[in-house]
Amino acid sequence: MSVSENGNVLEQLRRDLPHLSGREARAARHLLANYPMAGLTTVAEFAAQSGVSTATILRLVKRLGFSVYADFQAALRKHLEETLQSPLIRFGDRQDLELSASDPFFDRFMEAMAGHMQALRASLPVAEFDKVAALLADTRRDVHIVGGRYSSNLGAYVADLLTAVRGRVFTIKGQTQQWPQHLLDMGKGSVLLVFDVRRYQQDVIEFAQQAARRGATIVLLTDIWQSPASRSADHVLTFQVDSPSIFDVLTVGMALSEALVGAVANQLGGSGRKRIEALEDLRRPFAPQEAGLNRSDVNSRRERQ
Repeated sequence: MSVSENGNVLEQLRRDLPHLSGREARAARHLLANYPMAGLTTVAEFAAQSGVSTATILRLVKRLGFSVYADFQAALRKHLEETLQSPLIRFGDRQDLELSASDPFFDRFMEAMAGHMQALRASLPVAEFDKVAALLADTRRDVHIVGGRYSSNLGAYVADLLTAVRGRVFTIKGQTQQWPQHLLDMGKGSVLLVFDVRRYQQDVIEFAQQAARRGATIVLLTDIWQSPASRSADHVLTFQVDSPSIFDVLTVGMALSEALVGAVANQLGGSGRKRIEALEDLRRPFAPQEAGLNRSDVNSRRERQ
């Protein structure tokens, strides 16, 4: 599949990298590490910075589905514009803010979300999803979770669910000056789960880079334009965030996150069940009533189960 078919240079680069020739791969890695700015220079500059010939650059561009270099650069500019969008910009661009009875907003919103869910099912690499679930289910590993201003809400939710079925799950939050303390305990046995969507946060990107340098395995959940944290990531899972609203949405990211946690629980099996049973026992003193039942009713019902 070429970029002209899927519309995402970055995603196509990551997909094609294992199949490129040595020189093409060198140029592709330079572009990935300096995306998208490396590709917005002249062919000669791109080639010199990559340490390859201009002919290699043009072959790479053709592999990506562009007949001329100018079309390749236009795709990069479009990508850059999309990642920099804000609600204010979308407010100014939106021509259909006035809702009409014939085109209600709710219907358009639900149709968009349904389409995004179908696209996720069709485009998400199942093998990559399974690898990420296996990493999160490996109880020998410590799992650390970080996110941006809004995406951290997804991270906190995932951390809460994961903690119910496995131990050593840590949420990175609070002032960024405190974040380096979490790096002290990260190493080759660690997994850093990163949530970052447009407009991407430099503190999240830099934290992922630092964790990668310490040997942690980096898993990134991001939008289809991909956070620059992808440069440090070992695994990347993407989802749609655009909607008829002026605000980006995390609806599809939530579904992907819940699918991951469900897969983790399935892989943990009996050990996960035992941990949840222990958690339920610990919760009982704090929840004496459930759905109008007193404590003795609840206990007797659980005993029957």
